[in-house]
Amino acid sequence: MRVTYNTIANNILRNLSNNLTRLEKLQSQLSSGKKVIKPSDDPVSASRIMGLRSTLNTNSQYDRNVNFLETELNVADKALQNLSSALSEIKSLALRGAGESLSQEDREAIASEVNQIIDHIVQIGNTDIGGRYIFGGYKTTSAPLERVDDNILYKGDANIRRIEVSNGVTIEASPTGKTLFVDTEMFDTLISLKNAFLDGNTAQINNSIEKVDAIINRLSSETSSLGARLKRVELTKDVLSDKSIRYTDLLSKQEDIEIEDVVLKLYAQQNVYQASLIAASRAIQPSLIDYLG
Repeated sequence: MRVTYNTIANNILRNLSNNLTRLEKLQSQLSSGKKVIKPSDDPVSASRIMGLRSTLNTNSQYDRNVNFLETELNVADKALQNLSSALSEIKSLALRGAGESLSQEDREAIASEVNQIIDHIVQIGNTDIGGRYIFGGYKTTSAPLERVDDNILYKGDANIRRIEVSNGVTIEASPTGKTLFVDTEMFDTLISLKNAFLDGNTAQINNSIEKVDAIINRLSSETSSLGARLKRVELTKDVLSDKSIRYTDLLSKQEDIEIEDVVLKLYAQQNVYQASLIAASRAIQPSLIDYLG
């Protein structure tokens, strides 16, 4: 088979182009620090990298969810502690005021204290984080409690918010005001107690003490449940952190270059390219003379 000048020239140009492409790829890898610059460089690796990045992005969202939930539960826990303290104070006042020896003036003073504590409890019920009210169920943009004289209105809903912390896994956020205030008849009990002091009705005062005790016990149960959720959140944070570390390491191994290795390959490829240029110049010149002759 006769080898023509065009055949030789085409082969030389193709080899030069291939060598230059490999050189440019190594230069791009070195400047970017990445093994794969575009998907066509290595479709399999590119697919794996995309999958790992997607997993890390999802994990980051779950991490943000967990941090938000942890903040809310800590705030809710503090609010429930304050609520428990307020109810304990009311119970102490009721026990003191139930005595027959107190004057009506003393009972009216206690009624005033109870009234102030009721206002404080309403404030606790309207606890918010950056304008998001935590005890209103799904209704987080407006205060869930409103006091109008002796009527305390719950304006939230009964929906329990749940935060997704992993694929298909959710954790309850704060309890609703319905659970804390409506179902326990907290405000009805406290207003009744206040009025009992004003009326000097010791029987009603004693009856209210039992109801306050029951509310405190119910609140203690809610606090314990919230504490268990906080513990679960802490464990979930550890799992997400470990997963992030592992997948970040996998992504680095998949896409990050070994600088020393690429530098050596780059030097070697530069030598190959220079050698191919020299070989091409020597091969083409005599062939061109022969062709012209």
